[in-house]
Amino acid sequence: MREGTAFLNIGFLTLVFQLGLARHISVHSYAVPMPYVMYWLYLPLSWNPYWGLVAASVFGVILDILFPPYGLQSFCGLWVWGLRRFWLRALHPTLPEKAEATLFQRFSSGDFFAYGFPLTLWHHLWYISLVEWSLGFHTLLRIGLSSLYSFFWEWVIFELLLHRYHAR
Repeated sequence: MREGTAFLNIGFLTLVFQLGLARHISVHSYAVPMPYVMYWLYLPLSWNPYWGLVAASVFGVILDILFPPYGLQSFCGLWVWGLRRFWLRALHPTLPEKAEATLFQRFSSGDFFAYGFPLTLWHHLWYISLVEWSLGFHTLLRIGLSSLYSFFWEWVIFELLLHRYHAR
C-alpha cells in the first residue's frame, strides 16, 4: 500500500510540475523539461505486469489528454516501461528478482544516472522526433538538451524524495 501511495505521489507531482512550471522554465526551441518520464522509471518492477501495464497506459492517456499530440505520450512511455527491466538487467546482470522490489532503496546517484538517463533519452528520441516529424541536427540537439534538462529534474525528484525517503 505504501509503495502504491508513493507511486501516485510521483505521478501527481510530475503532472503538477508539467502543468505549472514546465512552460516557464523551458528554453524556447531548445529544451523542454519532461520529468514525468520518472513515473515510468519508478513504476514498481515487483508489480504484476498486467497492473504495471495498466498504470503505465493510464498515465500516458492522462498526459495525452493534458499535453497533446494525442497518443505519443502513451506510446513513448510504454517504450520506457517495457525496456526498463531489460536495461536494469543489462546494468546489473546478477541482480536477483527479489532485489527488484527494493531497487530504489539501494540505488546510488550514479546507479540512477546509468538507469534513468538512457531511458529518458530513449523516450525523448521517440517523442520529439515524432512530434517534429524530422531527425535533423536541430531535432537531435533538442532531443539531447531536453533529455539532459528532463533528467536533471528527475534526478532532483530522486534525490529529494525517493533517495532520502528510502535512506531513512
